[in-house]
Amino acid sequence: MLKFLSSPKGLSSITGIFSLSLGTILLGVIIAFVFADNRINNGIAGNIYKIETQFNLPNGEQVNSSQAPAALIPALSAFNEIERVGITHREIINVLHNTNEIKDAQVYALNEAAFNMLSLSSNGVSAVENNQVYLSNTFASKFTNNPASLIGQTLKLGQLGRFQITQVIELDESLSIKPDLMIAFASTFEPVIQSHYGNWYDTHVHLFVELNDNTSLNLDQVVLENAPQIPGAPFTPSSFIHLSKRPISQLHYDLALPDELGTTFAKSSLYLIYGVCGFSFLLGCIGFFSAVSSVQISHLERIKTLLSIGGSYGQITLSALLDNKLSLLIASVLSLSFFYFGMQFLSAEFSLLTILSTTHMWIISVCMLLLLASMYISIICLVIHKIVTSQEDQTISRSAGVSTIWMTQLTIVMQTLITAMVMFVAVSVTYELFSAKQANYGYDISRTHYAKLDGHNDHLPTRTRDNINTNHGRVSEVSSWRPFDKSANYISISTAQQKLDEQLTPVHYFFAGPSIAQVLALEVLSSNQTTLALDKVNNDDGKTRVIVTQAFSKLFDNIRIDQLINHQFYADFGEGLTNIEIVQVVSNFYLGKVKADFDPIMIVLDDTKANTLLVKHDSPASLVSKLSLISSEQALDAEFSDLSKIVFYLLFVVILNIVLIAMNTIANSLVDAERHSDSLHIMKQLGADLTAIFSFVFKKNVYLYIASSLIGILLGYITLYQQLIPLDQMQFSFYHYALSLFVVSTLIAFIIALNFGVISKKYLSE
Repeated sequence: MLKFLSSPKGLSSITGIFSLSLGTILLGVIIAFVFADNRINNGIAGNIYKIETQFNLPNGEQVNSSQAPAALIPALSAFNEIERVGITHREIINVLHNTNEIKDAQVYALNEAAFNMLSLSSNGVSAVENNQVYLSNTFASKFTNNPASLIGQTLKLGQLGRFQITQVIELDESLSIKPDLMIAFASTFEPVIQSHYGNWYDTHVHLFVELNDNTSLNLDQVVLENAPQIPGAPFTPSSFIHLSKRPISQLHYDLALPDELGTTFAKSSLYLIYGVCGFSFLLGCIGFFSAVSSVQISHLERIKTLLSIGGSYGQITLSALLDNKLSLLIASVLSLSFFYFGMQFLSAEFSLLTILSTTHMWIISVCMLLLLASMYISIICLVIHKIVTSQEDQTISRSAGVSTIWMTQLTIVMQTLITAMVMFVAVSVTYELFSAKQANYGYDISRTHYAKLDGHNDHLPTRTRDNINTNHGRVSEVSSWRPFDKSANYISISTAQQKLDEQLTPVHYFFAGPSIAQVLALEVLSSNQTTLALDKVNNDDGKTRVIVTQAFSKLFDNIRIDQLINHQFYADFGEGLTNIEIVQVVSNFYLGKVKADFDPIMIVLDDTKANTLLVKHDSPASLVSKLSLISSEQALDAEFSDLSKIVFYLLFVVILNIVLIAMNTIANSLVDAERHSDSLHIMKQLGADLTAIFSFVFKKNVYLYIASSLIGILLGYITLYQQLIPLDQMQFSFYHYALSLFVVSTLIAFIIALNFGVISKKYLSE
């Protein structure tokens, strides 16, 4: 066995099977994701679009939203190009049935157009009527094992009141939009929404439009003709509001919008899978090419003999294919077996794949076998053709080995280039992901937990947080923010001078109680700063007390930090313009290393408006029994769930590629040593040492490894620097590139050392 593996033919045969099998498996993964991606929302009409909004803030920032201004509804309804307008409002509500309560259910309020546009029902139901509620079968099963028995009973939906259960709907598994409950929009939210029809500068609802056949819609023109100009505003509606439409079939893509409806996968994650698997398939084909080249070069004497006695290219090719029929069978069995085994794990990790049926799996299997066979035959035919062509001009006593060197050299270049590129990207992404999880967020992430409260000033949340504050002093309240949340609150701030000039500066903020410093461990920058005790802060005098970060001073001509407290600032938090007083200036605290755009720079000390509970404790479950506290670490993992899983598999593929390139390096080294065996023997007889032998055999390959790895590194750097793969706003710095460069350099050094070891063993054995 050891003798078989130490020969170019034996080792190359095993390497070839392993390479082609791995490439075929990963090609099957690509096909599976393509099928699943195309099936999601595929049955929805192609002329239906969702309207989404981008607010271009005066300071250059952009706020993207999946919702659209409610004022668009009458404007869109008046267009002849639009057949109908669908309206959807989503609420996260606690649902009570008898004594059984389910928290955080997704309740969709829809008008009839939206209900039909989203294809939520396939059993002939037109729309939900007033005071009625439809349940998804999945949600209904949380109450009873017999969902049909719920029909006619009532549910209490938070503060909306009681609704009668009219039907339990089996939602199409291929839809990404899967609400728990559906109610009528008209009887619940329409009166409130209509009151905002004149406000184009707020976002309220999800809007869908169905266009007439062969028509288009100029949304910029809609804004230009309908949105009013705010008196004195330093911007025009068309410069502030930008609308875009997205095909409804694409709603399952996560575009990092904070209020999206149906999302199953991030585009960046999908592209990363395609890239990694595609490069690995290419690398597998190159590895098989290298193996076939090594084996057939070792058969040069036989090929020369066959040619000399009149053998044709077809006969030699057929002989080579028949010689390798067993390896084709082994590669097919290995590929399909490991593919089905791996799909069990992938389906558990990525819910997108669960919609694939048995028919899809059979189709994928057939595609894999066809591609495997075609690549197998094509590569063998290519190698034999080159060897035969090279040998036709030679005599029987001469070898075509020199003219076939390019084949092994080509595989060296392609393998090293692809492996270096994939490794460079993988190491940088992995380092950024792990460093994001281990960053200093300004608080102890392992001991911090949070819970979303049920509205403002509810008695239970108020008593709960007061009880924890009294007994533990380790809780704070935060509004519209939780660790790694994508939501954002913006408020316009002005100084006294700017107030006269009506120049406003938007800032990101959240509400919190006085104990916020105990949880986030805020560091006050100036020890000489005169501040109020946070536990005594109140708003009885009409002022609003805030804590700001040092970045706040940069918004106002870089006011010195110790002078911020002497300036007058004004803000409108929805209740009219109020005077805000800065009580502390703290260093920038990072609530999300990767989500830098959402780092708040102002904390408003008003616990009556806070609706998120933030607890710093080792075992928070012992503090509150009626609230579901979520670990901040779990929130971070959820934020990067898709990417974390993909990076894990990416690293696994990279390791397999390293194993492949190591095996091919050994095979190529044995082929080189065998090709130059006569020259090596003469050199040894003349007294050449091992260094000279290695230099003679490997010096050209050294240049190939170094040059191809440098090209791969350059391509990997361009991929990250130019953001050719959208990786959720990940930020790559010098340390990322340096670490990737070190890992790739280590791999190349390992390959050179491996070559030296193989050649030295061959030298010593002779």
